[in-house]
Amino acid sequence: MTIKTIFFDLDNTLLSDEQAVQLAIDRTTAFLVSKYPRVQAQEFEVALKNRAVMLFDTYAIYDFTVQIGISPFEALWGEFTDETLRFPELSEVVRAYRQQVWTMALADVGISDNRLAKLISLMFIVIRTENSVPYEDTYTALDALYERYQLVLLTNGAPSLQKLKLEKAPKLGKYFKKVIISGDFGQGKPAPELFNFALSRAQANRETSLMVGDQLFTDILGANTVGMKSVWINRKNDAKSEVAQPDYTVKSLTEVVGLLEKEDI
Repeated sequence: MTIKTIFFDLDNTLLSDEQAVQLAIDRTTAFLVSKYPRVQAQEFEVALKNRAVMLFDTYAIYDFTVQIGISPFEALWGEFTDETLRFPELSEVVRAYRQQVWTMALADVGISDNRLAKLISLMFIVIRTENSVPYEDTYTALDALYERYQLVLLTNGAPSLQKLKLEKAPKLGKYFKKVIISGDFGQGKPAPELFNFALSRAQANRETSLMVGDQLFTDILGANTVGMKSVWINRKNDAKSEVAQPDYTVKSLTEVVGLLEKEDI
């Protein structure tokens, strides 16, 4: 059957969250090195990333963040102003989490300075908040698709944070008939309940729908569970999986367009 509806993931599919986070880390680290020239930038970056990941899952709220699909690096800058589910609790937790992460990362490179930890934590928040990084082919691909298909954004995360990302990429929103965020629903990808809800909201059939995303175990696995075809955007040549199997694998959004033009999928 001919595809009528395309569901797109947001982070690292249309917007490079990885590049935006790295930009904020680079600028924050550069400021640190200007104050402490003896600090090796790469050493601090490794310490920061390790501390962010290792500390995040020690909090009782961690299971909720996994359920909704919130990463440690989003917790380093997101405000989580949502008033539903456990978001108010998360908003309180991340304040302590951020201070701990930056303080411990500084300690790892031999610096004990709580005020500096607070300062660079705030710098990171400001820089990451103000930077949105679409891929080079994001808009050209969407331009080629949005008049031919119903496009729906299906993203994991906190509603307030995902909406902020869209605000910082103002051209993106016009392409999508619906924006569905896991934090509004209560479960994240790959939960089949979320995919079925998304199909219902979009008034779409699984047989004529396509999921496009970069994550095997959220985007692709979720599509597998409800019988929806999927395209895995594998920009970094990640290993395949026996658990989550896409119908198609590409390296770019441009290839998604080409696939739809050539294939009867």
